[in-house]
Amino acid sequence: MKCPKCNGLTTVSETRELYSDVVNRRKRHCMTCGYKYNTYEIGDAIWKTIQKYIPAHAHAVEKQRILRQRNEAIRQRLLTGEKHASIAMDYQLSDNMVSTIAKRLGVPSRRAGLLQEWKANSSKPRTAEKPKNKSKK
Repeated sequence: MKCPKCNGLTTVSETRELYSDVVNRRKRHCMTCGYKYNTYEIGDAIWKTIQKYIPAHAHAVEKQRILRQRNEAIRQRLLTGEKHASIAMDYQLSDNMVSTIAKRLGVPSRRAGLLQEWKANSSKPRTAEKPKNKSKK
């Protein structure tokens, strides 16, 4: 093994088994610069357990990150006024799925294509219309 400081050759001065033969600790020293350090070797049973856990967890985190990025890209495209059908085609989703994402992100799904009109109407105060009286004769 190479020295982490000078890349010289190292020798093992001591080996100990820790935790009931699960971990081996080796004390090493460099023959060139004299640097001393420890290395640890993990047993096969523990290593298989770690390998099973880490990729699954990393995959789930990566999937969530990708979905967040996709949803943010869809939201940006909806805010520019793009139609649901073209977004659905680009992301290989159904129109209903794009509508669901738009609803979840707070973009008005029915007026996504007419966002400027929606913004203009939402800034104006709403007035209640009086119901028309129908008189019976």
